[in-house]
Amino acid sequence: MTSAPPTDVTGDPALVDPRAPRFGQSVTAGLLLAGIGLQRPGAVYAVAVVLLTAAATGWRVDVWGALWRGLRPVVGAPVEREPAAPHRFAKLLGALGTSLASVLLLAGSPVAGHAVAAAVALAAGLAATTGICVGCRLYRQVGFARRLGVV
Repeated sequence: MTSAPPTDVTGDPALVDPRAPRFGQSVTAGLLLAGIGLQRPGAVYAVAVVLLTAAATGWRVDVWGALWRGLRPVVGAPVEREPAAPHRFAKLLGALGTSLASVLLLAGSPVAGHAVAAAVALAAGLAATTGICVGCRLYRQVGFARRLGVV
């Protein structure tokens, strides 16, 4: 029995290497946890800027994506690709969460700001380590509700 060739050759922007979101989630979780642990809100602000920039530019300017593309020659092409939309939705939720955390930190509410940043870090870390992407699951639920005519 032969294995299917990698489907990475299409370059279709609607598809993503499944390792790329996990890489970004790992970096996001690590930076947020470091910022919280070291009491350095700049790390939270930086993650918010990176995620917001990616979302605002339609994913054309994505620092985590650029770092991943630099690693691609080392790790090789993926065996298969998966839809990008759920991952983009999850990244958008991360951008909103880190933005809220940043606003709370700037407003002088470090406990609330760090709590929101920790929630984003927890979700990103869970996705990075287990593949359970809460934002991706929410994306699918919204789609299901939309098909039922509820949303």
